[in-house]
Parts: sequence; structure tokens; C-alpha cells
Amino acid sequence: MAFLQQAHRNNWQRYLDSLKDGARIGWDVCVLTASDERQAAMYGRQLDWRREAGLLPATTRFVVIPDPGGRRIGSGGATLRALAQATAGAAPAGQRILLIHSGGDSRRLPHCSASGKLFARVPRSLPDGRASTIFDEFLISLSGLAAEAPAGALVASGDVLLIFDHLQLSFHRGGVIGVAAAAPAEMGRRHGVYASGARGHRVRAYLHKPSAAELAAWGAVDPDGAVQIDTGLVWLDAASIGRLLALSADPAVGVFCGAGRSSEPGVGLNLYGDVLLPLADSTTFEGYLADASDGPATADVQAARRIIWDRLRGTSFTVERLQPAVFLHFGASYEYWRMAAGDPEFARMCGWSDQVASWTAAAAGVGRSGPVLINSCLETMSVEAPASLIVDSRLEAPLAARGPGILAGVQTAQPLALGEGLVLHQLPVAGGGFVTRVYGLHDDPKRGPDDPAAAFLNRPFAHWLAQAGFAHDLLWPDVTAAERTLWNARLYPHTDAREESLRLSLPLCDPAHAAPGWRDRWTAAPRLSLAAGFAQADGERMLAELAGLEDRIAARRFYAAVVAEQPAAEATSLLGAVGRTATRRGELAGDWLAAADPILQLRGYKAVAKATGDPAWEDRAFAVLAAMVEGATIKAAPTRRSPTSNLQPPTSNLQYPPLRVYAAARIDFGGGWTDTPPYSIERGGSVLNAAVTLRGEYPIVAEAQWLPEPRLILESRDIEATLEPMQAGEVLAYANPADPFALPKAALVLRGIVPADMPADAPLAELWQGWGCGLRLSTSTRIPRGSGLGTSSILAGAVLVCLEQLLARDDRRAGEPASAAAGWEGDCARLFDEVLYLEQMLT
Repeated sequence: MAFLQQAHRNNWQRYLDSLKDGARIGWDVCVLTASDERQAAMYGRQLDWRREAGLLPATTRFVVIPDPGGRRIGSGGATLRALAQATAGAAPAGQRILLIHSGGDSRRLPHCSASGKLFARVPRSLPDGRASTIFDEFLISLSGLAAEAPAGALVASGDVLLIFDHLQLSFHRGGVIGVAAAAPAEMGRRHGVYASGARGHRVRAYLHKPSAAELAAWGAVDPDGAVQIDTGLVWLDAASIGRLLALSADPAVGVFCGAGRSSEPGVGLNLYGDVLLPLADSTTFEGYLADASDGPATADVQAARRIIWDRLRGTSFTVERLQPAVFLHFGASYEYWRMAAGDPEFARMCGWSDQVASWTAAAAGVGRSGPVLINSCLETMSVEAPASLIVDSRLEAPLAARGPGILAGVQTAQPLALGEGLVLHQLPVAGGGFVTRVYGLHDDPKRGPDDPAAAFLNRPFAHWLAQAGFAHDLLWPDVTAAERTLWNARLYPHTDAREESLRLSLPLCDPAHAAPGWRDRWTAAPRLSLAAGFAQADGERMLAELAGLEDRIAARRFYAAVVAEQPAAEATSLLGAVGRTATRRGELAGDWLAAADPILQLRGYKAVAKATGDPAWEDRAFAVLAAMVEGATIKAAPTRRSPTSNLQPPTSNLQYPPLRVYAAARIDFGGGWTDTPPYSIERGGSVLNAAVTLRGEYPIVAEAQWLPEPRLILESRDIEATLEPMQAGEVLAYANPADPFALPKAALVLRGIVPADMPADAPLAELWQGWGCGLRLSTSTRIPRGSGLGTSSILAGAVLVCLEQLLARDDRRAGEPASAAAGWEGDCARLFDEVLYLEQMLT
């Protein structure tokens, strides 16, 4: 296990290296096959997301190729078609191609049928924080091979996971090379097995799900009881690709590559049974022509096989054996659950976790004894679901699930109580509405009700039908008895509302004890089969829901990080690195922050600003800080004028000359950047600094003068700017650090000259007419902006003192704050011309 863990870590590092700009490692082309245009479009969107997030190798070109017209052409036909399109019909010149077969309807894994098994979730976090999929695991586990491989193509099956050391493989032998993993003989009976000579590489036979007798007859079992199980990986060198391209040009073969219509719809060419089988030494022409192990040997198939035999027979076919290696196939629901949630040793080997890209309420029981969560949001305080796998879901009410099970795509505010071994899955349907599907982990949808091995909800299908009392014609209208299967049984109501679809489908688990009226509502509702759900799934809405859920989870995790006071760099990374993504998630978090404690708002808004680069969040933080400081000032000094008080108008002082207040600059000795607001408001703090003059002069000046006419004039002599506000709102909107008049405006409000509760649209002329005069307030500094000498906050204090003295208040205690981002406590030293130590205590 330690060897494979290290091998996997090495592959992970290779994968990370391939993401870097200018990296020259990785595959030149990666081709994904899809069952139809709709599935191909979904794959394309998945690739776009990864490209935007920087999760795809920088130099790899990605191509998605659907089966023609949605017609299934088999893995062999899909291989020939994909190679032709990826290479433009010519053998690759130095290119290394990765071809991943990912089409099909996933009948035995229905919750993946619409999205494709290739994008089934696994519990690993990718570099951007989102949850991994089988596709991502392919890129990781095969990243080491690309650098060592010659020109050619590696064909892979999209429903397996393989953990191995790439240094065990060599593709320099030429020809076609299969890749096998040593596995117990019992496992080989459920898969393909390579039989080769003792210590040799030449493939004598390829055995399809062989019996114990066949394995023994071919000498395929090693002395240690292991067989060479097919991993789904096949290497084709450049010369072999050239032969395959020429082969697909023949009409008899081309009909299975989309070049024409077959007279036998639904029949395709299989990669192993039709293309590779004639390469094995022991294969005879007659046996090959009649072979039906991978599908019927129809007339069209046999016509293609004759061409394939003539063109490919004699091509070198060898096998590379991986040992040690771990091979997992997840073609069915139980196999997928076991891989993702039921095999702790495999999870440790892969570096997987119990909770990935997910968020849970504080008391939700997750961890070793709880469910495995992948991209899920549990907004409930009650979760009892040991051994469950919860994927791409949002639950707002209590969950109780017994034993193994899967919840996928479920979004509900209803309490859920699920039995053991169930799969609950929701899908948006094209044209509107939703369908909820419930079935058993061990169900095989390919089987019909008369098959003794058929099951529904982990019970014999025939028994369930008898207990439910549903006529076959109700579930299978217009379907012949021979064609009836669980896959095409119309079991699941299609409803407009998601919650209603859940309410109508869940009673299928025990229809005999369903609530009164359920059967009538279920019967009257339009219903979809698993097959129809796959065919009618709304891919765009699925992806939109997925993106929305990822955004919500990321925003929840970010908000929790802010509450937990995690470092800002850690918190901001949770919102994502892509601008649009971080912006969406920041807005979500902002909604929750708006109802939070002001201290939390300060931390949160600052972190969102850093993550999104949007200065509007800085403004929000500034406004919160202003409100906090103003509130603290009024509370701490109740004898001072309230910002909403009405002042007595001046009487005889209109003839006074301008009143000027001069202030020194500041030098910080300690605490000036760390112990000031907002930090000191929450934590307290200490600052030590001193007042200084520049060239013997006080560099900061505030000047106020009464005017005979009823008007307010604000001047900033530094920038030669003048403002004459006409409405109260122009003064009250002072919490904008980019406004050059923010400090004078704040001082006017704090001194009560412009009441804080004055309507924003009220004309200021009315205020001044009541006074019988006006006011000019001017500021100037001789310090460069950004000097760090405390210009802004000292100027705020100077303006406050100036206004106070203008109002005949000889009060030099000017430590009252304005809405300034710099620390204001230490700036008292500049107003008192002394060295000052101040300490803020929390109360």
C-alpha cells in the first residue's frame, strides 16, 4: 500500500506540474466520447469550467465526440471514429493521444446516466477547492505516462479507476499493448482476462468473463492464484493507428463509425470482441466470425469482421502487467458506493476524505461514523446516516438513513427517513419540472419483472409488484412483455415542483402503507422511467444547479472561516480564484454578513474585497466602521452634542476672522498599524507615537469661518477643489474614503451642525436660513498623501477642534473619531504636541 500511495502522490505532483503555464508535460490531445450531442454539450461545459479554473493541462487540446445522431456504434466504432477526428485522418506525427470512452446510458448506474459516469464524483478536493470526478482522476493517474510515451494513443474505459506506478509501463515495444493488473482469479471471472505465455508479453488469448475451467485451460492463473485482469487501458502505436484509420475507410467498417446507416440499428462494433480479438495468437477466423461474447454476430458485424481480420491480423498484440496495482470497476450503483464511500483503505491510498467541498451545520454528525459528503450542503442540525454517500445535494431538514445508500442531486427542505441500501436521485426535466427516482443499490435495471434475479428496491421485482398491486400495463404501456425491464418501467412522477416529485416517489419504498390519496395522485401524474429520465434530462439546468450549489457551499465555508477568524488568505481562497465565480460567491456571503454582528461584517467585507478585487466591499466595511465609531463616540461621551441635536445659531461672531487649528504630523513607534480600528474595537490595543513638525511648522491646517449668506462651502486647498453641497444627503454620505471631502462632512455631522437624522433630500439652505448665516470649512496639508504620517486622521481631529472652537466650545479633548481608516486614538498626540501612549480597553 505504501508503494502505491507514493506512486499516487507522484502522479498528483505530475498533474499539478502540468497545470503550470508553459508546462510541456501532459497529453497532446484528450478525446472524450459521448452518447449523443446533448451529453457532449454537458461534457463541453464541464471542460470549460475546468479550463476557467486552471484545472486542465496547459498544452492539452480537449475534444468531445458524440456518437453520430445519437446512434450507438459501440466502443470499437467510437474508437475508430474518435481517432479519425482527433488525427484528421492521418497517423499522429509525434502526438500522444488520450482517448477516454465515456458514452452510454449507464443503465446499472442510473444516477450517472444523464451526466455520464466519467463525471461521477469522488471524494477528493481539486486545486481550486471543488470536488474531483472520475475524469479528473484519469488526468491525475495517467499524468505520469504522457511524458514517457512515444507517439500513439492510449484508449481508456471511463468506468474504472486504476492506481499504479507509471514506471511499470513501457509502450516502446510497438503494435497494440494491453494493460493488465494482477487480481484474484475470482475477480477475473467478472471481467476480461489476458492469457499470455510464461513470463512473456505476447497475448495468446483474450478471455471474456471466463469460467474457472477456461482460466485453467489457458494457463491464465499464476502460481499465486492471480490472473491478468483487463484494466480498460490499451495502447495503440502510430503504425497501428494508421491501419485503423485505413480500416474505417472501408464501407463495411465505416458504417459502424458513423459513415452510413447500418441495416441493423442498435448493433455496434466492440473494441475487444471485434477489433482486438483477431490480434490474439489463438483466435481462429471461424471462431472470431461467430463470437457473440460481446454482442450478436449479425450479418453486418460479420461483414466488418472479415475486413478487420484481413487488415489487422498479424499486428503485434502484447500485454503489460501491473503488480502491485489496484483496479476498481464501478459499472453499478453498489460498486460506485463502495469505491467512493465503502472502502476506507482505498480512500487512504488515493488521499480521499470523508468530507470534500461540502459544508455542514455545526452539530451535523459527519466524520468516520457519518456520511461521506461530496459537494453537499447540510443545513440541518440532525444527520444520522452512517455509511451513506451524499453527492451534489442540499438538505435543509433532518436526515435519517440506515446503512449504505446514495443521495445524489437531492435538494429538499423535507425531513428524510430512508431505509438501507437505497439510492435517491433528483433530475430537472427538459421543458420544466422535476423527477425523483428511488431504487436499490443492488438493483439491475437491465432485468425484467419475470427474471428471478431482478430486484427493485433490493427486493425481488415480482414480489414488489405483487405487494404494490400495480398492473404491468400501468408501468409498461406500449412495451412488449419481452422488452419490459426496470429501466423502462414508468415509476417516477414528473411534477412541476421539486418537493412534490419527492413526496410522490418516496412512497414507492412501501406502497402498501402509503398515505391515503397517494396512489390516486401517483396514478394520475405523468410518470417517467429511468430511461425517459435519462433521455429527457435538462442538461443546462443540471449544470446551473451544480454551479449554484458549488457557489453556496463555497460561500458557506467562507462565512464559517470568517466566523472562526481564520487567516484572510485562507478565507478568501474558499471563494475561488476566478473573478466571476468569486463575485457570485461573495454576493451570497454578503447577504449573510448583512445580518451579522458589525465586527463580523468588518472582517467579512474586507475578505470579500480581497477575494473579488471589488472596492465596493471596502466601502461597505468602511461604512460599518464609521457607524461603529460614531456609536462608540456618542456612547462614550454622552455630555457632548448629539449628531442629531439642534445647535443655537451664532449671534455676534459673524465678524470674527477665520478660525484656524494647526496640527502636527505623527511618527509611529508601535501599534500604529496593528492596534487601531477595526482591530482595537474587537481586541483592544496599545499605540505609542509622537507629534512632529516639518521644517519647524505644523503641516496640517483646518480653517472655519461663518459666512453672511446661508450656504455651506467645503474647500480642499491641497487639490484646489471646492464643493457646495445643496442637499443634506451630500453631507451625510461621508463614508466614502475616495471622497476628498469625506472628513469635513463627517465632522459636520459629528458636531451636530448637519443633523444625522436630517432627510437626505432636505435642502441645506433651509438649515442655514434658520441660522441666519453660512459656513466655509477649509482644509490643507503640506504632507504627501500616503506618507504614513497620519494626515487623514489628524486632519479629522483638527477639523473637529476647529468646529468646536467656532461654536465657542473651548474643548481640546479632540480624540473623537471621524470615519477614517487609519487609527485615531494615537492621533491625539499630534493635537496635543507631545509623545503619547494610549491604551484602548474593552468593556
